[in-house]
Amino acid sequence: MWGWFIVVFAGIWILQILMTKVQLKNYQATLKKMSSRSSGYLGVGIQKQRLGIGMIAILVTDENGVLVESQLMKGVTVFSRFEAYTKYDGLNIKELKEKLKQDIESQAFIMAINKIEAQMSKNTNLAV
Repeated sequence: MWGWFIVVFAGIWILQILMTKVQLKNYQATLKKMSSRSSGYLGVGIQKQRLGIGMIAILVTDENGVLVESQLMKGVTVFSRFEAYTKYDGLNIKELKEKLKQDIESQAFIMAINKIEAQMSKNTNLAV
């Protein structure tokens, strides 16, 4: 009896490790694809919750801070994948940040925007 329990437990554990690797490959491929633009800025933000749905947002803007592309991974399991999220495309990140302040589920987007703003200010300081 205990032997089968241990075998099943080990099998489930190995399956989880393998599925986590698949999800990590998806994350890396999406990040590589989105960072291949010739110019602009990329930001990644996460929203973790102990229980419930987590979220990862990857945003790409042009040199002026206008959102060009975004991908969103939202879910609880290792089966979650990135999907195009076009709701905010074309908005300036300053406008978008103000719009997102009212939404409790936008922590991942705000974190990504903060990273983009940090890159933009760093590049502005280098140009001076």
